[in-house]
Amino acid sequence: MILLRERNLQLIRDIPEEIKTFAVYGDQSRIQQVLADFLLNMVRYAPSPDGWVEIHVFPRIRQISDGLTLLHTEFRMVCPGEGLPAELIQDMFNSNLWVTQEGLGLSMCRRILKLMSGEVQYIRESERCYFLVIIELPMTRKDSKNVN
Repeated sequence: MILLRERNLQLIRDIPEEIKTFAVYGDQSRIQQVLADFLLNMVRYAPSPDGWVEIHVFPRIRQISDGLTLLHTEFRMVCPGEGLPAELIQDMFNSNLWVTQEGLGLSMCRRILKLMSGEVQYIRESERCYFLVIIELPMTRKDSKNVN
């Protein structure tokens, strides 16, 4: 939040209220760490001043079997313009040699996501770019029974 103010950027949130009510199994601190690092990099490279960064959350419940329900969640962190430099994105997908410290951090976040069966993509479009982070976490049995 400090960097947003320093760079005079607006944070736009599109997070459904119901996501706060779901109980899932997962490493909350690691998920927060990963999402915060991706968001921080979007803020660093968003055009400033008077720019913006958006975060969109798209939850979807998937019934796998009688006893297992997954919360499939997509997080999109979007900013206008060119976004992150190409060498940073290369570092994120590299596993042995990194050019930038930020790239090393993004690479570690990508690995953490993979350990949780998640994934990340970086997508550039004509006037914007975004991280797409996808993760599926098992829901607690209590919440699974309330889902139809």
